[in-house]
Amino acid sequence: MNYPLTFAPVRYAILAVMVIGLAIGAVCHARASGQPSPPHDRSHEAAPDSNTDGAAHGLREADGSWKYTNRLVYETSPYLLLHAHNPVDWYPWGTEAIERARREGKPIFLSVGYTTCYWCHVMERLVFSDPAIAEQMNHNFVNIKVDREERPDVDEIYMTATRIITGHGGWPNSVFLTPELNPFFAGTYFPPKDDPRYNRPGFPRVIEVIRNAWTNRRSDVVAQSRYISSALGRIHLVAPPETSDITPGYSTLDRAIGKLKQSYDPAHGGFGDAPKFPPDQALDLLMSQHQLRNESELLDIVTGTLDNMAAGGIFDHLGGGFHRYAIDPGWHVPHFEKMLYNQAQLARIYLRAYQMTGKQDYRHTAEDILRYVSREMTSPEGAFYSALDSETSGKEGEYYLWTRAEIRRILKEDADLFLKVYDLARMPEGDRMVLYLPTTLDAAADILSLPPAGLRDRLRPLKQKLLSARELRVRPLLDDKIITAWNGLMIAAYADAYALLKSASYLRAARRAANFVLGRMRDGNGDLIRIYRNGTAKNLGFQEDYAFLIQGLVSLYEASGEPRYLREAEALTERMRSLYWDVDGGGFFFTSGAEHLITRTKKPYDGAIPSGNSVAVNALLSLHKLTKKVEYMDLASRSLHTFGALLQQSPGGFNNMYHGLLRYLEMNSSKLTPIVHDTAVSGARASTDSIIAASHEAVEASAIVRTTPPVAGGRLELLVRLKVKKGWHINANPASLDFLVPTTLSISSEHPLEAIDISYPTAKSVRFPFADQPLAVYEGEVTIPAIFEIRRYPPGALRLNLVLDFQACDDTRCLPPSSITLSVDVVPSDNRG
Repeated sequence: MNYPLTFAPVRYAILAVMVIGLAIGAVCHARASGQPSPPHDRSHEAAPDSNTDGAAHGLREADGSWKYTNRLVYETSPYLLLHAHNPVDWYPWGTEAIERARREGKPIFLSVGYTTCYWCHVMERLVFSDPAIAEQMNHNFVNIKVDREERPDVDEIYMTATRIITGHGGWPNSVFLTPELNPFFAGTYFPPKDDPRYNRPGFPRVIEVIRNAWTNRRSDVVAQSRYISSALGRIHLVAPPETSDITPGYSTLDRAIGKLKQSYDPAHGGFGDAPKFPPDQALDLLMSQHQLRNESELLDIVTGTLDNMAAGGIFDHLGGGFHRYAIDPGWHVPHFEKMLYNQAQLARIYLRAYQMTGKQDYRHTAEDILRYVSREMTSPEGAFYSALDSETSGKEGEYYLWTRAEIRRILKEDADLFLKVYDLARMPEGDRMVLYLPTTLDAAADILSLPPAGLRDRLRPLKQKLLSARELRVRPLLDDKIITAWNGLMIAAYADAYALLKSASYLRAARRAANFVLGRMRDGNGDLIRIYRNGTAKNLGFQEDYAFLIQGLVSLYEASGEPRYLREAEALTERMRSLYWDVDGGGFFFTSGAEHLITRTKKPYDGAIPSGNSVAVNALLSLHKLTKKVEYMDLASRSLHTFGALLQQSPGGFNNMYHGLLRYLEMNSSKLTPIVHDTAVSGARASTDSIIAASHEAVEASAIVRTTPPVAGGRLELLVRLKVKKGWHINANPASLDFLVPTTLSISSEHPLEAIDISYPTAKSVRFPFADQPLAVYEGEVTIPAIFEIRRYPPGALRLNLVLDFQACDDTRCLPPSSITLSVDVVPSDNRG
């Protein structure tokens, strides 16, 4: 998760008023993070062969039955069911537990995790399965266990609380609450006993300190909890009145793009240092910006990252699909869980990169992802499962690791070829290793003097042999719950794959999942349900469930042309607006407000999963494009303005929202002043974007005009977009032959202007019947960015004439050379009314 806001001042204020006692002060200074020790250092754990079935703590009777059973046995979440036979008297989140805490005057211990969380499993085995520790917990607290994927609203609030209190965050999230649900102390993983190596207090000591504080200093604890809850409310107040009307524009995008450029790792791809997460949303933004401005540097960042990820151990070279993140800069050693949302987002990114570059490796990677999801993460009814765990029998990655000896034993005489292409990266401990590609398959084929397709054909049966051998191993736990939001992401991925690759299996997969969610995951009122598992649908959907499913249905409609999916998307959009839209402040709340929580969030930040608000903005823009309905553009516009201050202040936390902003600015939105052909309209002021447009028999032209700022010595930035109508083309710049008229952009004015840069896009090479060689032409949509310097401003408005010269041809004829003039008045900043 990405929290651009600064928590440190709040944290120190809390420590300053901390009156629970010196003992809990010592606990506060223990390190707390999502990885409580280096991910490879697990020496403090119990033996891994004595943890998965409760044997380590004698939790089974002589006949093998469970000695303990708690309320979680009635839940459907695989994560909660893992705790159903703990000696801890666990409750699920709900009225029963909260009322008991209030009735008995006990604090609540809230533990939040998820199925594929490694350290959640460690704490379950070593702490919650210990009868002595459980007895302490049961005596002193009402204990609540939450699956964060079922209840992201609870997770969001109390993870923010943990970050406030400790300055860190991660899972398992361990939070102590008053019966009024206000947090007063938190941490992440706590071991079963004090661990001086990491200055980490054992959970029994934490329990005793909390018990003593609650018994002897309760009024101070309650006061502290209210202070923290007040801080939570301030943090989640997304748009303070004084900043809520800030208009984001191209300068906001420029800062975001600049930050990505600065943090790019040219050696390994990706951004920043390890651990490295697949930056799918950032890459999507960079590809859109590259298409707009033809910045080769941005495409280099995208391809460098995609190449390194697909070659690294983070990609499963045998089974397909990506692991969640890598613990090293080179993407070699992964954290091995596989999440549905990663597969969905990365499949779309590789498909888009293939479409932009024509590079076959990207197509193969996307196809491998989709094959994996179809094989391993699809239910018999066609919906998509959530995740595959990282560990087997208590050992992370055990299912995926190899030695060279194992590979040679299985592949025999073919092992030499395989090991010339693939290498093995050593894990931080043990002798088994991770498969990765030291170079691309195309480069390996060149080294081996083989055509790339031929090398792939030779490797395919070898990889299948290894995969078949791997499938004989104990498999990681499958989290087979079905989440509406994540299914929406995967539906969009399969729909996009069909639109590009035309494989009927992809369209069938998208349809089946969409039909399942629409048919099985709605209540009697037609409202979405969040979770489905084993025939049971539970928990009303959240705003992100609506937004993600709407996006998936729109993609499915665009791919299939079936009107019912567009109708369903529009109906769900109206329901999303009714349930979650903030009428006063703009933007969408995460919850409908039906259930009492200590604060109501909007969750605007894009993390590993894009925020519901950013997906809503993009979905609304798509709906506006398809239906021309003004209300969709209005909701998208108001959302962007609501989060305008945050978009400007925190350029690292909104990559998917920035992508929506870029689309918004390019779609002639109502917030940009429309200017018709040859009609001057004043008002293009400092940092204001204006649209001008015109048409021709074969070409439609529009331009965005920016001044930054419009004073002498300032820059005038233009973005000219041409839509060459179907069946026509125009000559590229430069033209293929001397007698052909190149497409040329110029600008004229009565006052001095100097062209700094005009970037003509890469041409398409097409062979026509009348020419004996291919010609460089533009077809479809074309973008020409240009920058001019304003040398001297007039006392009034500056009249600009943008002139586009071109010659349009079809397959049999060429029209006479033509021009389109786009005129606009720009008013300098010192002439504002």
